[in-house]
Amino acid sequence: MVKLIMSTPMADKIIGFFDGYKDDKISCKFIEKKGIKSYFECETEMSPEEAANYCKSLFKKSPGGAALYFSIQPDGFFG
Repeated sequence: MVKLIMSTPMADKIIGFFDGYKDDKISCKFIEKKGIKSYFECETEMSPEEAANYCKSLFKKSPGGAALYFSIQPDGFFG
């Protein structure tokens, strides 16, 4: 289990995309939102850093994802 923090002023777009997202590498579940930060638990065999990078690439390929400013980091990245 990996915890990720996804930050963007338009959090509903990230939550809508990743809550319940599942493929052969990762499965994500939305946990809570605090300000612009959305917290997710993800089932994966990837490291937290690999999972964050994988999710970034997924969201960039989504409609509107390339134009939206966002950050995806492993829990604990911000201290």
